[in-house]
Amino acid sequence: MIQAQHAGNAGPTVFFLCACLLFITWPPGAGAAAKPLRSATVAVDVATDFRSLAQQQPWICADEQANGTAGGSWTDRPAECAWQSRLRMRSWNGPGGLQPGSCVSAQAHWWAWARAATPAAAGVPAAWRTAWSSQSIIDESAPQKRVVAIRRLENGQWNVTEWRWTPSTRAATRRWQQERWTLLVLRAAQLRQAPEPEYGPPEARKLRTLLETNLGPRVGETGSHTWQWKADGLCLHVDAVGLGKPLMHLPYAIDDSRLEQRAAMQVQLARRHPKATWLTPFNLLPTPANASRGGAQFHAMWLEGADLKGQLWIPTKGDGPLVRLRVTTALPAAADGQPDAPTLERARQVLQRELMTLAARWRNEHD
Repeated sequence: MIQAQHAGNAGPTVFFLCACLLFITWPPGAGAAAKPLRSATVAVDVATDFRSLAQQQPWICADEQANGTAGGSWTDRPAECAWQSRLRMRSWNGPGGLQPGSCVSAQAHWWAWARAATPAAAGVPAAWRTAWSSQSIIDESAPQKRVVAIRRLENGQWNVTEWRWTPSTRAATRRWQQERWTLLVLRAAQLRQAPEPEYGPPEARKLRTLLETNLGPRVGETGSHTWQWKADGLCLHVDAVGLGKPLMHLPYAIDDSRLEQRAAMQVQLARRHPKATWLTPFNLLPTPANASRGGAQFHAMWLEGADLKGQLWIPTKGDGPLVRLRVTTALPAAADGQPDAPTLERARQVLQRELMTLAARWRNEHD
């Protein structure tokens, strides 16, 4: 009787076993080493376990150097591939932080590299934030999808990882791959950290936005009270930024600006910086010929030891505060403690260009 009962149930049993076998080996072409899709419910970090993400044993890619480099002080590992080389992962490790002789941290260099290689990064902050412990960029706008992520590890080291996926041409396989890729996208989104919330008066927020916009694709880094970036080989940093009252009244209207006022302001600055060599005394910035808006803007540039400094003073309308922005760069010093003439002249041109660009952006965007 028992034998007859087993015989009667043989058909459904065989059907169930076949269905399980088909589920385990899906998708087509995944290979015998593939794990079942149900393993997605296991608590595995797909951002650190490439095999769990791919659901098959990955291999070293044949063209592992094809996707560029994270730059800086990172040590890379061979790229790994899966899904008939449609899914690839590259990874770098490094100490992070500010390396000797560097202007900004290795993380800031990575952030600029990641933004430049990702068209969809237009909405992310331009400068790396020193408070970030992880960050990611997700780009699904192109035929080849891309995710890049960075995180600080428990041992203090940093890890950078890049994934690229070219979807399969087979509809069923593509759907299965999309499910796996979506798990990675969701995990990468968890690594994102937003910039600091807006704070302070409107002019202060505009000034921070101005620095972000001015950075563009270049390498830059900002902290709670710091901001530095690279420009034509120079390391520039902001050492005085904010709002306040000037040493004397500066008019907003260009027509109200007087030579006597500017001369008196220069006297006050010279008293504050008695050791300075003034390359550009306090003066009114020329108004662009095509400018249809904005008020007076003032600037000065001077050398203190081997430090080249340039500052903008921008009055605001009515009784608004004065916007102040000073940018400094340290130059290599000669035997007398000051930079040689060619080095100084080149740096002066770079700093002058940065100040003029910042002033023009303020006029066009915030004045």
